[in-house]
Amino acid sequence: MRTSKAAGLMTAGLLVLAAAAACGNGTSSGSSGTAEPPQAPLKPASATASPVLVGFHNLEGGSISLPDYRQGFQAGIDYVNSDLGGINSHPMQMVDCKTDGTPESSVNCANQFVQKNVVMAVQGADFGADAMLPVLKSAGIVEFGGFPLTPGMNSAVGDAYFMNYSAQEGYAADVVQQKALGAKTLAVVMVDAAASHQSYDTIIAPAAQKIGVQTKVFYYPKQVEWTTEAATVMAAKPDAVTLWSDGTAALAAVSALRSGGFSGQIDAGANTEIIGKLSTSVLKNVNFNAPVYQTDFASFPPAVQQDMDIFNRYMKKDASNVVSQAQAQQGFYAAVLAADSLRQIPGDQLTAKTVRDGMGKVKGEREIFRTAGYDCSTPTWPGTTACATGGIYATPNSDKKLVPLPNQPVDISSVRPAG
Repeated sequence: MRTSKAAGLMTAGLLVLAAAAACGNGTSSGSSGTAEPPQAPLKPASATASPVLVGFHNLEGGSISLPDYRQGFQAGIDYVNSDLGGINSHPMQMVDCKTDGTPESSVNCANQFVQKNVVMAVQGADFGADAMLPVLKSAGIVEFGGFPLTPGMNSAVGDAYFMNYSAQEGYAADVVQQKALGAKTLAVVMVDAAASHQSYDTIIAPAAQKIGVQTKVFYYPKQVEWTTEAATVMAAKPDAVTLWSDGTAALAAVSALRSGGFSGQIDAGANTEIIGKLSTSVLKNVNFNAPVYQTDFASFPPAVQQDMDIFNRYMKKDASNVVSQAQAQQGFYAAVLAADSLRQIPGDQLTAKTVRDGMGKVKGEREIFRTAGYDCSTPTWPGTTACATGGIYATPNSDKKLVPLPNQPVDISSVRPAG
């Protein structure tokens, strides 16, 4: 099944492996570790230097198939090797392995990576990825990626490093953003599952209490009639509503809330696929979140616009089969950040061991497609594998392009737990 689930996979991670069905529609050389592309192209990687092998695992060919992640990742490698001098002059090379969402397929990829002596494993999107951890750890190979879609990867401190904010921060950031928009009372709407209850009790409710927001949670069953559910939510008279759901539920919920007369702020998560299916009047005060500035934003900060220009230039070289630019962008992002991290590891000949030993020290002044940096020395949310912080909230304009809300990315320091 060829799908476009890029942003919805973020929502899936936040729901701790709820099955998402939504879509979102450089680096300096040496050891500085900034992911900001240079103003002028550098010389390409050496044609005679040994390649740095990086394993890439991604859902492709099964019931959920996301090949655009891989195409974006390869385009990112082309950019790294052509414009950024590779990894300290060595060309970056992908060892591709396709998964189908089962633990067995992910373990198979882990074994392939061990056999081929990759220095790092990079995830596109892989729901079976937790099963890889024992194999990778025994071989001394670290996992890397944008966002951890599985709870094991989210908590594998020292064994995995992810460049987006953590699932826990995503929950807390919503409360901070809703308060910034004026909410004193917030309705939190979540599917009735154990993970939802745990996330509300341990993250959302404590964060809200810290900053003085009153919350009420509504757990909905898998088979839900949204007109009735929306009426139940509105009966509590909240200032704002947050939907932790997949794209299908978000579309129905937003429509039902607006039809029922609710005009306040609604956070629809990463489910930007619903924007094209709703009128601009319904979308007023409906907000969406993303870890980076995405291709469906109306405009970008100057540095991010430069990133977008580079991304578009490299994707045009082989864009005939790309369905989701958002998926491709996430793959490109992972390649550039992986190279930026590897460039900081001491030694001319990188190995899995040297990378593992050095990953806890890598940092950058600015990630590609973002205005903020990353620092892998300390998790940005305790107990997680997140190297970065700060989601970007945006709302659709009259052209249904996303416009960032004020004061982005979101600062969650006021609700971050100690330690």
